[in-house]
Amino acid sequence: MILIVNPPSVDKSINRDMAGGLGYSAGNGVVLPPLDLLILASTLKKDGNKVIFVDSIAEKIDSLDYFIKLIKNKKIKILIGNLALPTLDEDCSFYSNLRSKFKNLQIVIKTGINYEEILKKAIIKSKADFIIFKECDLEISNYLDKNITDGTIYLKNGKIFIEKSKHDVLDNLDLLPFADRKISKIERYKYVLLPGICTTMQTSRGCPYPCGYYCPYPLVQGTRWRRMSPKKVVNEIEQIIFLGIDSILFRDATFSLDMKRAEEICEEIIARKLKINWWCETRINVLDENLLRKMKNAGCMGINVGVETLDEKLIVSEGKPGVRLEDVVKVRKAAKEIGIRLHFLMIIGLPNDNLESIYRSFEYLVKLRPESIGFTTITPYPGTKMFDDALRDGLIMNMDWNNFNGSQSNMKTKYLSQKDLNILRFLLSGTSFLNRKPLVIRSLGIEIIRGILKIWKGTKKLELVS
Repeated sequence: MILIVNPPSVDKSINRDMAGGLGYSAGNGVVLPPLDLLILASTLKKDGNKVIFVDSIAEKIDSLDYFIKLIKNKKIKILIGNLALPTLDEDCSFYSNLRSKFKNLQIVIKTGINYEEILKKAIIKSKADFIIFKECDLEISNYLDKNITDGTIYLKNGKIFIEKSKHDVLDNLDLLPFADRKISKIERYKYVLLPGICTTMQTSRGCPYPCGYYCPYPLVQGTRWRRMSPKKVVNEIEQIIFLGIDSILFRDATFSLDMKRAEEICEEIIARKLKINWWCETRINVLDENLLRKMKNAGCMGINVGVETLDEKLIVSEGKPGVRLEDVVKVRKAAKEIGIRLHFLMIIGLPNDNLESIYRSFEYLVKLRPESIGFTTITPYPGTKMFDDALRDGLIMNMDWNNFNGSQSNMKTKYLSQKDLNILRFLLSGTSFLNRKPLVIRSLGIEIIRGILKIWKGTKKLELVS
């Protein structure tokens, strides 16, 4: 019997699949299934194994005793769980505590983290048999039998061994089984921007765009984009509908990277007359009016678009290379007319961000008025080029990995202090909050924020942070 576990966490909003698999604190109203683990469950069951799945976050399980009793009562021989950056210490302690109770239990961790320093810390602290840090969806049984050790870290005779990945990532995503959602508490999952019971799908992996300088998706999934065929995607949607699920959040880094494929997915949904609400994430430069209309007709309610900054120069140079400010304006206008909601993903603290560029972003947010906005302060994810540069330049102020969750500031930039980043995030987040308020309150609030930013940038200008 194999137990697959999404471990407990003090942060109930944590999603270990997010940020490409490094983990992210998604906020209230978001409880998403650990997709990677549910795919592993499907593979293991297909290979003839009996599997039990527990999602501690969704099921609100905090007690270690619960797992001790479960392992004893069900005679569990193997435990597979995940591990994320913002829950690193919690996760390692969870596995370590189980190891102290069950010496012969095989404990295997699957993670998106591939930074050597963190992996070494995790294998020692967790006392796991080994940690897998590469794609293993189709080969998990061979890993458990130790026929494969590629892309793992383990301890042997007190010495750490890291076996770098010798094989490439999975090319043909059509080979993946559907995630085994039936073994999860389906009714517990929700996404704040979608109605009813929600699940997730990932129809492509990898991202080739240069914002991989700071983005975790290429770091974890690679820079080569791989995708499922439209028919495979819609076949899974059919199964999801059959399970009584209302909505789907597509977890692709760039859902419409191949716009023709995105159109074909929409056309297949429409042809089969499937009724499903869905939301996806993509880039502005791989959207146009024709695709937006097809997406709307196929059930798309909204899109998370990585905008990062609305400064005309900064968006081109480092925010979203390949995207121009006029593209954002054009897509925003088309989406509003068609009835697709846009959720702008914004970053405070890009390398050359300053009070001038942030003020310009603020003014465009007021003008464009997206339905919702998500602000994060820049996170120097370990392994990215940004992390290396920030480490070299002494910009990282907090090296506690548990704070690398997208909601806390861990660094300063050339022009903005760590405190500046936190204050600016709070101020600009007010634009999203005010969008939902009556006109008088919104107008007053916007003027207050505008006044604060004007005074601030007038006194500080482009001074370098010491």
